[in-house]
Amino acid sequence: MIDDAMGNEMRKGFLKMIVLKIISQRPIHGYDIIHEIEVKTHGHWVPSPGSVYPVLDWLENRRFISMEEIERKKVYTITDEGTKALAAIDARRKEMIREMSLIFGD
Repeated sequence: MIDDAMGNEMRKGFLKMIVLKIISQRPIHGYDIIHEIEVKTHGHWVPSPGSVYPVLDWLENRRFISMEEIERKKVYTITDEGTKALAAIDARRKEMIREMSLIFGD
C-alpha cells in the first residue's frame, strides 16, 4: 500500500489538470471545486484550500481560466486557451496511461 505522503504527492501532481477539468464543466467557485473533488473521489481526497487556491491563481495567470466576482464569491470559468490546454492535457494523459501500462502491465 502506498503511504499517505506518497499518495498526496501524486495527487498534487494532478491537481492543476483536475481543477481545470472541473472548471470546464461549469462556472464554479473554489469551495465547490474542493467539494467536487471530495464527491468524485468518494471522500478519499479532500484537497485543502491552501493547495487549490494557488492552483487557481496559476491557471488564471496563464489565462486558462478567468475569474468574476459574483455575490461576493470568486467564480471561475474556463477560457478558450484553457479549453485548448485541457485538450492537450487529455491527449498527454492518455499517452502517459499507455506508457505506464507498458511499464506496469495492464
